[in-house]
Amino acid sequence: MPLNKLKNLLLPQDNVFFELMEKQAETAHKASQALSELLENYNNIKKKSEKIRELEHQGDQLMRDVYTALNKTFIVPIDHSDISTLANALDDVLDLIDHASTLLVVYDIATPSSAMINLAKLLVDQTNELESAVTAINHSRTYGKVAQHCTKIKHLENKADEMYTQSIAALFKKNKPIEIIKQKEILDCLESATDMADKAAQIISDIVMKHS
Repeated sequence: MPLNKLKNLLLPQDNVFFELMEKQAETAHKASQALSELLENYNNIKKKSEKIRELEHQGDQLMRDVYTALNKTFIVPIDHSDISTLANALDDVLDLIDHASTLLVVYDIATPSSAMINLAKLLVDQTNELESAVTAINHSRTYGKVAQHCTKIKHLENKADEMYTQSIAALFKKNKPIEIIKQKEILDCLESATDMADKAAQIISDIVMKHS
């Protein structure tokens, strides 16, 4: 086998893993923005939800690309397990955003609650920080910025937990059991997305600790 082909097989080219994960984080951020816009301007719900589904499909392809690259590359810039774990966490954030969007359509929610709108806004802020954090692990010289982004993500996750708890308490005071079930599932999904964004941030922090 020619030396250049062997090199291409063994060594990651053009930071492919980082580029793919940056695209994953960017796609999750775009989806969170689309969900927030959907909830704040609650019209053409099905069409807007379909756009989020398109982003989710893009995310699925990025996830496949990550695994294809892992299977083809012997030497990677960071541990194989770190790459797959982070890529999966980023994909889970996107999946949860898509699921929340789908539930709004399937459950025929007439009007989103203020808690849904506010949780979606927090998720936009989280994914923005997450995108920056993923970009920062591409180069050791930007490792110092990671902690700042991850701290903000944790702070936003704490706010989301508090908001979720208060909204569930208020929801159970209503006398419409079916509506309670529908809204709770959507709130659960949004809160889980903020938890997953925080999990992704923790994985990024661990990667930096290993390599700094």
